[in-house]
Amino acid sequence: MDNDKKMKAYLEHLDTDLYTNYTDQDNADFQIYREETTDGYEVFVAKYATDKNTYVNRDIHYYDHQFSDLVVEKLQDGESVYIDDDLFDDCYIEEKLAEEYDAWQKELEENEG
Repeated sequence: MDNDKKMKAYLEHLDTDLYTNYTDQDNADFQIYREETTDGYEVFVAKYATDKNTYVNRDIHYYDHQFSDLVVEKLQDGESVYIDDDLFDDCYIEEKLAEEYDAWQKELEENEG
């Protein structure tokens, strides 16, 4: 089974959604996207959609390396997630969710035996 199918099966198992199209951003409980500072630096925002304010010390990230774990955590908590399409690729989200699928399947096999 390829990674895309594993990811979709895992999301179905969790009964939640992962969005990467910006037109679906408002459908998600939690959002991760890129922004640019006034002086041209790229930063990343990770916050709940219901948060009306963005707090620098809580929501703004300079590095994106922790987002794959954060996406999995939010999805496993039953929350839908929007992640910018480029970040989805850059952070290897599909691969991470395929790994989670494999771990889930292994756990099911162990519990059967």
